Amino acid sequence: MAALNVTMNIDLSTYKPDEFGTFKLPYQSVLLEREVELNIPSEDGVVEEWQLEVARKYIRSEALLKEQVFQRIFEHYQKELPDLRAQFGDSADKMAPNIDGIEQLKSLIIPTGICIGELESSEEAVGLLFECSWEPEHGLGVLLNNWRVEGVGHQDLAFTI
Repeated sequence: MAALNVTMNIDLSTYKPDEFGTFKLPYQSVLLEREVELNIPSEDGVVEEWQLEVARKYIRSEALLKEQVFQRIFEHYQKELPDLRAQFGDSADKMAPNIDGIEQLKSLIIPTGICIGELESSEEAVGLLFECSWEPEHGLGVLLNNWRVEGVGHQDLAFTI
């Protein structure tokens, strides 16, 4: 199936939810700079209109969010770097190298998905999922709440919505 793009309305009629009730749509993300899965949870196969509106707002806003998201990931990485390098020892240069900026950071992470919130319609929550060199088991998650980065940490952070 072709990936959604920013001009396309979100039409779930050609998709079926997975065993957990989540619709997984291929989406070419401007922010993440690649095709990823746009995950929209449902209750018994029914997605709430407010969830679709959050997805549409995210799609319209992602170019504006890009700098904020990558800056916060970079700050998180720099804060964790001394402990990571000590943890990895001889593998530190490969797993958690010293980097100078966001472009180098992008070589250490692979965007994999976007999760639309399911808990609160008043909080426009979106989680971003990444694989990363320094946390191969737990990945990296970014939580956006009301269009601001609220947190950066393990992937499970992106599912707390």
